[in-house]
Amino acid sequence: MSDKDAWRLDEDSPVFSFFLEFIAYIIAAGLVLVVGFVVAIVFKDFTHLGRAGALVTLIAISMAYKDFYLDLRNMSFEETVKFIGKEKLFEIWASSFVHKKKAELEKIKPGFNEKDAIEFLESLKNYNGAELEGLDKEGFIKAWLKEMFDVWSKKLRGWEFMMLIIGTVLWAFSDLINIPLGW
Repeated sequence: MSDKDAWRLDEDSPVFSFFLEFIAYIIAAGLVLVVGFVVAIVFKDFTHLGRAGALVTLIAISMAYKDFYLDLRNMSFEETVKFIGKEKLFEIWASSFVHKKKAELEKIKPGFNEKDAIEFLESLKNYNGAELEGLDKEGFIKAWLKEMFDVWSKKLRGWEFMMLIIGTVLWAFSDLINIPLGW
């Protein structure tokens, strides 16, 4: 399993509820496209699809505004704690850690779960190994948080860019579909 699989946004992930608003943007854009296409077919006029493309573009712009407002890539640990809450942040970390390392953890301790991961995080304060010396719970979470937000930000910006392209192309050229169809 790759590192990127650990950050996937599926229904089982505690991050799913955190990103529900972004998922709603994507669903809304899809619905607007479907409705625009159906209306264009029913009324035999693809300018309606162009209007749907304009709405998709507006949805993508508002999604990008929300993304840049949150500024996930540069969000500090303290800002994240204010935004999500410390316990929720640790739960998200534990869930992603268990998901990412499931096979390895099962070999070490069968039935390793999120509670065990939180206990591991707590034990970092007392760890004296050379690799993690001086690293405390918050330092460990800060390093993980930077990696996680980088991945999420790239995924969100990819969706935003794709929605902007689709919306703009439909907005600009959908009425030209009428010509070959003779409508």
